[in-house]
Amino acid sequence: MRATIAFTRPISNAYVHQGLAVPAFPRTFQAGQFVMVRPVGMDPLLPRAFSIYRISSHSSGDGLSQPVVEILYKVLGKGTQCLARMEPSQEAEVLGPLGNTFMPPDERTLPVLVAGGIGVPPIAALAAKIRNSKFEIRNVEVFLGGKTAEDILCVKDFEEAGARLHITTEDGSLGTRGLVTDLLQPFLFQRQATDVRIYTCGPPAMLAAVAELARSRAVPCQVSMEANMACGFGACMGCAIEIEADVKTYKLVCKDGPVFDSREIVWG
Repeated sequence: MRATIAFTRPISNAYVHQGLAVPAFPRTFQAGQFVMVRPVGMDPLLPRAFSIYRISSHSSGDGLSQPVVEILYKVLGKGTQCLARMEPSQEAEVLGPLGNTFMPPDERTLPVLVAGGIGVPPIAALAAKIRNSKFEIRNVEVFLGGKTAEDILCVKDFEEAGARLHITTEDGSLGTRGLVTDLLQPFLFQRQATDVRIYTCGPPAMLAAVAELARSRAVPCQVSMEANMACGFGACMGCAIEIEADVKTYKLVCKDGPVFDSREIVWG
């Protein structure tokens, strides 16, 4: 689908909040779904995958409202550098929404949302979904971690969702010094496993640590996996991850995920 840049807003030296006006895009999405995005042209050739942060609306020149797909990303390589330089009215190509979604909790369970760095946007989308749920979920616990304060994203979104925030940074520049699992572990050990559901997205090492904590406490845990993708729909086979099975088995993050039961994945 052809899109035009609605806005490009630097959040910090490293992170960008960008909106892509896509007339043909659905006006709703499910938390955890993603889009493939690339600037129009031959460089870079391959699109990049981004979790959908939210969908808003934008008034076009003819006075009609069109969906704006909002994404948050860290400027790292050539693809994100090109996107971050794009200005309003410049064109991009968007494919989506793609992938599966988090299975939301019911009113009998406590949602525990755990995220780090650029894994925060789909978790923020989930918090908004829980807030707007038909179920009366009174409490949502959110654990955010990062190397520095710059990596702590979407705090206002979680506050608006009524969540209780627990923040850690490795350098101690915001919240508690340490890793996000340093706060998550004692929290889980104070609660009955049957009362808690964990939802997480972030760097692989963090996901593995959260999955191990969930396993040790027999707490159900859904993980949104990050992987390099070239297509977004299973053709390139570039985002395969190993799955627990009697024989070596793989699934594709783009086609079978990105959300998985943490017990499915071979973390080692």
